[in-house]
Amino acid sequence: MNEFSFSPRFLQDLAEWEAVAAPREREALDRALAAIVANPALPGRVPSFYDPLAPSYLYRVGRILLHYRAATNEVLFLNLFFTRQ
Repeated sequence: MNEFSFSPRFLQDLAEWEAVAAPREREALDRALAAIVANPALPGRVPSFYDPLAPSYLYRVGRILLHYRAATNEVLFLNLFFTRQ
């Protein structure tokens, strides 16, 4: 398993999302975060092309879009994008 961390922006986005998220959405997010940490090359991810020198990826879970960067044995979660219903 890789080490992982969250950017300050991710934590802000997460707090905002948790205020409107249903319990099943929170569980789905927890499973997705664990799956990415276990395998950053998870099928279904797409390159974000945000910074070509430090590749990052997007992974969708329901109405959430996770933005993360994977380095050797470390995953940094950068942003959490979501739509409000």
